[in-house]
Amino acid sequence: MSVNEMYAVIMVVALLGGVIIGFPVAFLMAGLGLFFGALAYGIDIAAYQATLNTFGVMSGWSLLAIPLFVYMGVVLEKAQVADKLYLGLYLLLGPVRGGLAIATMAIATMFAACTGIAGASVIAIGLIALPSMINYGYDKSLGSGVICAGGGLGVIIPPSIMLILYGPVAGVSISMLFMAAIIPGIIMAVLYVLYIAGRCYLNPELGPAITPEESAQYTRKDVIRILLVSGVPPIGLVIFVLGSIFFGLAAPTEAAALGGLGALVIAAIYKKLTIKMFLESCYSALKISTFIMWLVLGAKFFMTTFNKLGGGTLIYDFLMNLDTGATTLLIIMLAIIFLLGMFMDWIGILLVVIPIFVPIVSAMGWEPIWFAIMFCITLQISYITPPFAYSIFYLKGIAPPEVSLIDIYRGCVPFIFIQFFMLILLFFWPDLALYLPEASMVNK
Repeated sequence: MSVNEMYAVIMVVALLGGVIIGFPVAFLMAGLGLFFGALAYGIDIAAYQATLNTFGVMSGWSLLAIPLFVYMGVVLEKAQVADKLYLGLYLLLGPVRGGLAIATMAIATMFAACTGIAGASVIAIGLIALPSMINYGYDKSLGSGVICAGGGLGVIIPPSIMLILYGPVAGVSISMLFMAAIIPGIIMAVLYVLYIAGRCYLNPELGPAITPEESAQYTRKDVIRILLVSGVPPIGLVIFVLGSIFFGLAAPTEAAALGGLGALVIAAIYKKLTIKMFLESCYSALKISTFIMWLVLGAKFFMTTFNKLGGGTLIYDFLMNLDTGATTLLIIMLAIIFLLGMFMDWIGILLVVIPIFVPIVSAMGWEPIWFAIMFCITLQISYITPPFAYSIFYLKGIAPPEVSLIDIYRGCVPFIFIQFFMLILLFFWPDLALYLPEASMVNK
C-alpha cells in the first residue's frame, strides 16, 4: 500500500470517528478533503481544487431542483393540506379495524409525494395523527411505527430529494430514477397497509374502529366533500409534476419550478397564503436547501481528494477481488450501506459511497437504475434503525410525553422487515423498477 493510499484509509477512519464524536458532517468532510489534499499535493493545488469543486456544485443545473422541490413541500406543509384530508380518510376508513392507522399511512404516502423529505412528513403527520390515535385507544407502538415508516416513504417516492442527489453523482437521469421509484414506493405503502390491517384484524385492541356516535356526526356527502376539497388539489399537483417528467414535457428542474408555483396556488385556494406564511416558507426552504448544499460541497471536497489518493481504486479492487458471486457481492455492498446508515447521515453516505460503487455496478453489468432503487431503499431503512434513526428522533421530538423512545423503536421493527422484503422483491423482479423508465422512453 502506497503512502497516498494510506492517507485515503486514514481519511475514512477519521470521517467515521468524527461522525461518531458528533462533528458536523459537511465541515468534517470538507476539512478532511482540504487537509489531506494539502498534505499529499500541497496547499496551492488543494485550494485550486476546492475552488473548482465549489464552482461545479454551485453551477450544477440538476441540483437546482433541490431547493425548488423543497420549497414545494414546505409550502404544502405550511398550507396544512394534510389536516382535512386526514379527517376525511379517518371517517371513510373508521369502521375498519385499524382504520385510523391505515388513514395515517395513506396521508403519509400522499405527503411523501408532496414533500420528498422524510423529516417533513414525519413531523407533519406525527403532529396530526399520533395524538388522535392515542386518544382513540390505539397502541402507541403501532401508531409510532406507522408514522415513522410512512414518513420515510418520502425518501423513495418522487419527487425524492435522495433521488435528485443520486442522479448527478451516479451519472443517471433523475427523470428515469423518478419513474423507477414509483412502483416500488407504491408497493411498499400497500405492504404497510396490509400489515396494519392484518395485525389489527387479529388483535382489535391495537386499533379499535370508530364509534357509531362519532361516525354519525358526518353524513356521507360531508365525507366525500372533505375528501374532494382537501385531496384533489395536492394529488393533482403531484400527478401534474410527475406526469410532465414522465411524458418528457419538462425536465425535473422545470417541473420542480412548476410544482413550487402550484403549491402557492393551492395555498391560496385554501386561504393560507399570507405574507407571513410566504416568508416563513421561503426561510424554511432556504435553511433545508442550504444544509443539503453544504453537505454536497463537503462531500465533493472529500471525494475529490479521496479518489486522487487512490482510495476509490483501493476499495474497487478489494471488492472485485473477493472470491464471491455477483449476488454475494451485491449483498456485501448493500450491507455496507445499511451499516453506514446506522451511524451517518444519508446525504454523506450517498455522496461518499456512490462514486466508489458506480464502477463496480458497471463492471458487474447491473442495471444502474435498478441498483439505484436498491441503494435508496437500503438507505431508507436506516431512517428507522438505531442508533442514528432520524425518523424516530423526529417523532420523539413532537410526540406526547407518554410515548417513549422504546415504544417508537418497538413499533418500527415490523416495518424494517417489510422494507427488507421489498429489497428481495426487487432483486427477483427488477422490472418493478425498470418498467416505467422503459415505458417513458417509448413515450419520448
